[in-house]
Order: sequence, then C-alpha cells, then structure tokens
Amino acid sequence: MSSIPHGPEGMERRTDIAFYGFRGGPGGISKVMLNLVNETSMAGFHVDVLLHSDAPETCDLDPKTRIIRLGRAPALGRFLPLARYLASNGPRVLLSNREWANRNAVLARMASRAGTKLVFRVGNPPSSGIKKRGALKGWLRRLSITATYQRAGLVIANSGKIAEEVRDMTGIDPARIIRIPNPTVAEDILERSSRPVSHRWFHDKGPPVVLAVGRLAKQKDFPTLLVAMGILGKMYGLHARLIILGEGNEREKLGDMARSLGLEGAIDLPGFVPDPFPYMARASIFVLSSAWEGSPNVLIEALAVGVPVVSTDCPSGPREILQGGRYGRLVPVGDSEALARAMFETIKAPHPPEFLREAAEPFRSAACVRKYLDAMGMA
Repeated sequence: MSSIPHGPEGMERRTDIAFYGFRGGPGGISKVMLNLVNETSMAGFHVDVLLHSDAPETCDLDPKTRIIRLGRAPALGRFLPLARYLASNGPRVLLSNREWANRNAVLARMASRAGTKLVFRVGNPPSSGIKKRGALKGWLRRLSITATYQRAGLVIANSGKIAEEVRDMTGIDPARIIRIPNPTVAEDILERSSRPVSHRWFHDKGPPVVLAVGRLAKQKDFPTLLVAMGILGKMYGLHARLIILGEGNEREKLGDMARSLGLEGAIDLPGFVPDPFPYMARASIFVLSSAWEGSPNVLIEALAVGVPVVSTDCPSGPREILQGGRYGRLVPVGDSEALARAMFETIKAPHPPEFLREAAEPFRSAACVRKYLDAMGMA
C-alpha cells in the first residue's frame, strides 16, 4: 500500500472521508465521483481516494486530495489492504460506491476493528445486477446485498425509486436510507457549453440535430432510437439527423442497422467525447432512450445546458428528474412510435432554456455535497 499526497509532500492529518470504489473511465459516474470528491475537499475536509488500479481521472482531483494506492489483489483478497488502511488511518467515514466495494468495506472494518462509519452510495437499482443472473446466482447476489447493506451506517440513494428498492430488498431501517440527488451539475457547465464544436452538422444550417450520449450498449437501447428516427421522417416528414456520442460493443450493430433503415447519411457515431456540453448546447433536442438507468446524469446535464429533452420512462430516474413530464416528454421503454411522436412534438414546440434549467437546480454539485456532509454528520 502506498500513498501519494496529491498536494504538499509529507502531509500529516486525520482523514475525514475516504472514498472507495472510485470509478474511472467514460460515463456519468466518473463525473459524479469527481464532483463529490472535489466539492468535499474544497469544503475543507481531509479526503483520501483509495485505488486498487489506476484511474486517469485522478489528475482532475483537487490538489489537497490524497491518493492511496492499495495495490492490485485478487478479488477475494481486496479487503485485506483496505483493512490495513483502516487500521492505520482510521478515517471517520468510508464512502464506497460499488457493490464489490461495499462487501470489501464490511469485511475490512470487521478485520481492522476500526470505528469508521460505513456509507454506501447506490447509483443503480440493486435488482439490475440480479436480473442478469440465473435463479441461483440471482438469489445468492440478493442474499449478499442484504447482508452487506445491513452493516452500513448509512445508505445514500440517488433517486427515490432506488431508495425504495434498497429498503424493500434489504429490510434495513428506512431511517438509515436517504435520497440525495447526484452532484451532477458543475458550476462551469454553461461556460463549457459555449465552447466551439467542429462537427459539420452544427455549421451547415441543415435539418435538426438530435443528440444522444451514452455507451453503445444494450442498456441504452439505441436501436429503438434509430427506428424512431426512421419513423420521424416517414410519418412526420421531418428528416432530422442523429449524433450519438459514446463507444461500446454495439457500434457495428448500430452501423448495420442505420444502413438497413436507409439512415446511413443521417446517423453519426463520433465515439466518446469527454466534454459533450457544446454538442448539447447546439442540438435541437436531446434524447435518452435507455431501458433502465439509476439517475441519468446526461439527462440532467442536457437540462442544465437548456436543450429540450425526450426520455423513456425507464426505471428509475427520468420520471423523477422530469417531474412526471413537466420538463420533458416521457415515453414507454422500447416504443419507437411513441418516441418519434414525442421527438416531433418537442422539436416543433420546445420548452425555453430558462424553464428547462430549473429542473437541473436540485443537482447542483455544491448543494448536493452539502446534503451528503449533513447526512454523514460531517457538516
């Protein structure tokens, strides 16, 4: 185990909060964790980020954050270096962010006998991982989640539906479960959205541009969106163009599908773009076509930028974010015809940007992190 002070060398201090299960790579969760760590550090708390492997996002952490490298270890043995860290550092709070991290946190605290408070952040419905498994493996995972969560001092869910699912699945005291929105919206989002973007479709004064952002994966259900694009042209006479920002294992499938639908000239897959906000600001609408989500950060970011949105009414975040459809149309999951109709109606009669930004206010980073600190007894 090694520590790398991300600030002054040899810094000696009692750690207030250690973050475990920090997730790097593309996706909204990386942004959420960066915002959560940085806002906590900038609020004056001593923060450690605990890593088993490298995460490129650490270069964006607040300089006062200390990075602790626990070292690579087999999955079943990862709790051991964490236990040594807890025994030697004794942070007041250990906030873990993923199911494997939650299990390791419980085992490490038992092994170290540290008095650290365990806080689990839950960003996706626990059932989403169970449904992917067979009956026996699903039952074992449910048993593991229940046993693990019952040992947490606090569970923070990013939506009301997820909080309800955790309560119903684990049977833990509802007083130990609290709903706090993701700290999604950084203070500089409007400045970043005004930066230039080189994509030709934003400069040729052509048809409307529909934007989607996410991994090219089954969860995001981009095939339904592609079919809706075809319906938009055939049924409504609106020949829009679609940009999907993201990378994943369904790239080839989506390309083949676009060609089969006769949409190859109207669909562009530029790949992962680290800063999608300039695209959002220039798009006619933003569409979330997911089959399931936790609290979709890209939907919140699109609202914060002021672009009109359409979303599937998937479990569990969009309905809550859009307040039942007040800030954007909701359509059934997998219904291409309903999605096309909602896209057409939104393009023809969009909400004004100032109105849409209201929906993103509860997700402002600084305000959300203050709620985290209050809930953990740190404020």
